[in-house]
Amino acid sequence: MQPCILALDLGTTAFKAGPVASGRLAAPPVVAPYRLDHLPDGAVHCEPALYARTALAALAGASASAREAGLEPRAVAVTSQAQTFVPMEADSTPAGPAVVWTDARAVCEAAEADAALSDFAASAGFTEPSPLQFVCKVARMGRLHGHAERYLLLNEWIMQALTGQVYGDDVNQGMGGFIDIRSRSWNPAALAFADIQKGQLAPCGPAAALSEPLLAGVARQLRVGRIPVYSCGNDQSCAAIGAGAFDDGAGFLNFGTAMVAYRTLTAPAAPAEAWQIAGISPLPQRWFLLGVESEFGNMVEWLAELLWPAEGVGAMLQACADGAPWPSVPDFAPTGGGRCSLHGVGPGVDRLGLGRATLAYYLGRVRAMAGALWPKGLPARLTAAGGMSRSDAWLGLVEAKLGLRPHRADAEHSGLIGAANVVEAVSPAS
Repeated sequence: MQPCILALDLGTTAFKAGPVASGRLAAPPVVAPYRLDHLPDGAVHCEPALYARTALAALAGASASAREAGLEPRAVAVTSQAQTFVPMEADSTPAGPAVVWTDARAVCEAAEADAALSDFAASAGFTEPSPLQFVCKVARMGRLHGHAERYLLLNEWIMQALTGQVYGDDVNQGMGGFIDIRSRSWNPAALAFADIQKGQLAPCGPAAALSEPLLAGVARQLRVGRIPVYSCGNDQSCAAIGAGAFDDGAGFLNFGTAMVAYRTLTAPAAPAEAWQIAGISPLPQRWFLLGVESEFGNMVEWLAELLWPAEGVGAMLQACADGAPWPSVPDFAPTGGGRCSLHGVGPGVDRLGLGRATLAYYLGRVRAMAGALWPKGLPARLTAAGGMSRSDAWLGLVEAKLGLRPHRADAEHSGLIGAANVVEAVSPAS
């Protein structure tokens, strides 16, 4: 039987999994959606057990697809959303719900970290500490509730559920503030700020450098051998790799839950804008610089559900793209936490005007992010993935309004291919 890798992408609203062989998805990916808990105080939580069940369900579907295609899984490759974490007890059970990366309550801790941690942009890859960041959230949790025995990022929690062991990668940890992305080592100042020891975080190495075999019971459930499980980095990096953005300056646009413009680099960089993030690439001797609009997909879906409830996102995109040149539209601006503001709404503004106002904002963000990442001109090949990359209407709007036509990646979920590519690049014996 031909070997394959079962790739698992831990997304914010759904986990995706599929068998990857010869650099391609060998079957349609399994998409396992789940719901987050949005609390009145602004908290965004998820039960760790739900994460574990969803991961196993997605992998079981991918394993079944592999068998139907005559493929033999030889490894599991995991890529993940960054910043989401699970507090842990001493007995390796969760001490509470997972804190999702979109939870933005650590505002005071972010301000304190800005004063306490010097050279933050170069060491941690953000222009300044963010309430969304792992380091600020751990500090907040410790001050409010006392520190947990351990803090596991989502990929590390899923690795424990699959293998019984705790480990991760410096790509995901590098986005959280505890690792210096230049030296790829723990930052003593960040640990001191959060008042924890490095032993309270998972051991980590380069993407796909560490692995453990599946627990026997999990292997039986998936109907595979006790194959190794690799942590392959954050989802945006793996999506870029899966779309072919390997080399210095290579370009990638992701139109998913988050809107991301991503550039691969051969040396660490420091971000120049608040919406930029620099970090460690899953590929050996590579780093990245990206621009992000964190709630792009969620806001577009919310608006479509509100204004085009029977037709959905596709109909909204097509309606906004059709017809005469856009007249003046209201000013749209996301305000965080799944909310937005609209200015200039008055008589004569219909659902088409509101839809176009939303898309006009995000088209402007594409222009700004791409221009900042490639100030000397866009790369010859700019590839796009994510759900809205499959829409001809959306890509047509990008071309009409911005003058660029990104190449659509072969797979919508290119992060699955990228995770498998990382395993093959770093641990080819698997």
